[in-house]
Amino acid sequence: MSRISKELDSLILSLPNRNAALDRNWRAPIIRTAFRLQNPGVLRELEVIQSVERSAAKLQAVHQARLEQLLHHAWSQTDYYREVLEACGAVRAGRVNLDRFDDIPFLTKDIIRSQGERLIAKSLPAGRKPHTNRSGGSTGQPVRFWQDNVYWDTTIATRIYHFSTVGKGIGQREMKIWGNEPDLRKGTIGWKAKLENFVYNRKFEQCWHLPEERILAIIRHIDEWQPQMLWCFRDGIDGVARYINEHRIRVHSPASVVLGGATVYPFMAQAIENAFKSPAISAYGSREVGAVACQCLERGGLHIATQAHRVESIGPDERPVMEADGELAITPLLNFAMPFIRYRIGDRGRMTQRQCTCGRAFPLLHALTGRVVEVLHNLKGEQIDPGYLIWIMAEKINNRVLKKGQIVQEEDGAITVNLVLEPGASMPQAQPHLAEIRKAMTLVMGSEATIRFTFLDDIPLSQSGKYPYIVRRRSLDSAALAL
Repeated sequence: MSRISKELDSLILSLPNRNAALDRNWRAPIIRTAFRLQNPGVLRELEVIQSVERSAAKLQAVHQARLEQLLHHAWSQTDYYREVLEACGAVRAGRVNLDRFDDIPFLTKDIIRSQGERLIAKSLPAGRKPHTNRSGGSTGQPVRFWQDNVYWDTTIATRIYHFSTVGKGIGQREMKIWGNEPDLRKGTIGWKAKLENFVYNRKFEQCWHLPEERILAIIRHIDEWQPQMLWCFRDGIDGVARYINEHRIRVHSPASVVLGGATVYPFMAQAIENAFKSPAISAYGSREVGAVACQCLERGGLHIATQAHRVESIGPDERPVMEADGELAITPLLNFAMPFIRYRIGDRGRMTQRQCTCGRAFPLLHALTGRVVEVLHNLKGEQIDPGYLIWIMAEKINNRVLKKGQIVQEEDGAITVNLVLEPGASMPQAQPHLAEIRKAMTLVMGSEATIRFTFLDDIPLSQSGKYPYIVRRRSLDSAALAL
């Protein structure tokens, strides 16, 4: 026991940005020992991450080796990729050609649904055990898929590492303020979940429904618990932060507020930082692909965990682009149960060749720019940046007249702006704001665009717990036909 504890202490305490005084608590050795006994893959992956974090050459070598191994496994163990990889020349007669990687057809949710069993590996390397999972369903019907324990250990290790770079070590207090009900149910119900949360020093708060009493309860619990880090669903903590700012409430300031669940726009980060006096950190991942990228305290971009993922931004010509917005395609390198190769996840982002000033070698995702389903088209067929449209709504709500807003593009291309009035506000009071919204939207949608306003009692969260700022009632295919 003493030898194991010393060995694990040496490993974990070598993580960057540690707080040595807080890390030496009774939970830390228990968690480290649990990893050694039950999830040694977590510790092995942490060792890999630490060995490559400052060396671009080492990082690239690990990435290339794992990518080649994944392609060979997919070719040899799945019917679907046997055909696909042979056809594009990425694998021929068992020999992998990484120069042909960009020619591999993209994987989509529709392909996953239609191919089903043909994507599942017939056998796995020794020690790998498969399990099922489902996507969150934020863009429609959830997708069922398979993952394995090595993939899961890698996700845990990556998340531990990312959290360590923003001031939170193993065993230090964290509060997860989350807006997806199934996630919270899974993470809090049952003796196993309760014991794990106690050992990990983690508390949960739900934020999918935020009446004033719930917001006040979250603020009170943050002050009582004083977590080292808040790990938050974007929409929930945005609502809490706006309430704190509006009422000028003083609240505990954690080392960082890590944000997930949806794209974090600059005005949201600013509101959260004003409320908590802590850096707002954008983290990116999903159920399908795990923990992909996260900002460090420098916040110069999201560090891609490229020892475990390949991330591409796909331009209009269906080829990877740099320094330009594109649709993200992600390849988790260590899920052998059902390989996801060039998976179009439905998000948009911008890759950059710039390096972070923190000195870490991980490539950067400069910014997440929204969901593909949030991209609207004007009458000329031009794509409209969802960030601009969401900024319009953010500028005009929370002004003691308009409480909530949502932009909907109908099937015929017309725009419906759904609005909710603040209690006590009237429609005549809203009219000047409607004129400003119309003017700002006309600049990008065109002077001939149909823009109408509808007042609702409320705009509920989506089934996945996210706030639907933008809804497009036409598919990308129909949008393309309009060109």
